[in-house]
Amino acid sequence: MARSRKETTIIIRKLIIFHHSSEKSVRNIVKLVNLSHSTVQNVIKRFKEENRIENKVRKGRPANLTERDQRFIIRKFVKNPRLSALKVSAEFNEKFSTPISPETSTSSQSN
Repeated sequence: MARSRKETTIIIRKLIIFHHSSEKSVRNIVKLVNLSHSTVQNVIKRFKEENRIENKVRKGRPANLTERDQRFIIRKFVKNPRLSALKVSAEFNEKFSTPISPETSTSSQSN
C-alpha cells in the first residue's frame, strides 16, 4: 500500500526556520515539531538555497480519481471488455462517493 504524502503546513515550516535561526540543532527542532529528521532538514535546505517557505506553483488540474478508483474501472473492463462505459460509470457511481461521467471511465481505460 502506498504511503500518503502530507504536506508540511506553512506555519510548521516557519516554526522550523525560526528555531533554526535561533541556532537550535536539527535534533531539537525534530523533537519540538514532531516531524522526521529528513523533513526538517529539507525545509531548512530549501530555505537556505531558494529562500522560500511556500510551495511551488503546480501546473494542471489535480486528478479527481484516486489510484484505487482507476484500478476499479480498469478491472471492470479487463474482466469484461464488452461492458459499456455507461454501465461501468453507473456501477462506479453507486459504489464510490466521487461521481464520474462515462467519458471519464473510457479515459481511465486507455491509461
